[in-house]
Amino acid sequence: MSSGLLIDNKMNGLPDSIERERAVTTFDQNVVVEAGAGTGKTTLLIDRLVHLLLKEPEPVDINELVALTFTNKAANELKIRLREQLQAFLALDLTHPPTAPPGEDLYRKLIGIMARYHMSKAQIDERAGAALRDLEKAQIGTIHSFAAHLLRLYPLGAGVDPDFKED
Repeated sequence: MSSGLLIDNKMNGLPDSIERERAVTTFDQNVVVEAGAGTGKTTLLIDRLVHLLLKEPEPVDINELVALTFTNKAANELKIRLREQLQAFLALDLTHPPTAPPGEDLYRKLIGIMARYHMSKAQIDERAGAALRDLEKAQIGTIHSFAAHLLRLYPLGAGVDPDFKED
């Protein structure tokens, strides 16, 4: 495997780097991540979302993305960090690689994605820009907000008043 994530994890000396890479780049089956607080689950999820949006072939459209959390705070953090990473990829100039973290780590991640999916920086920029334009359309929120979204889409099928209000 030759993604930027594996390179980053080897450099950081993480013993579970191969499992982390699999969690980020496995798209043909569900992935369950169990880990304690502060172990990088949110970073792993952001990396997975980025790969889903940028991968070749068949990137996931931002409108088809669903990421659920238990709290509004966690959902907002996911949106912010996803936006920041996509914006950072757009801002990276491959002719002038950063020489210190965090830019250096981001540069390695971008180069790894380009190598894994055989894509140019222009192709990455196009997909990242499209995702950023429609980021608010993604269902990144709480389980409750997603359930309310579904009920609003199909109120009659769900047997609820179309003008229902959440408690």
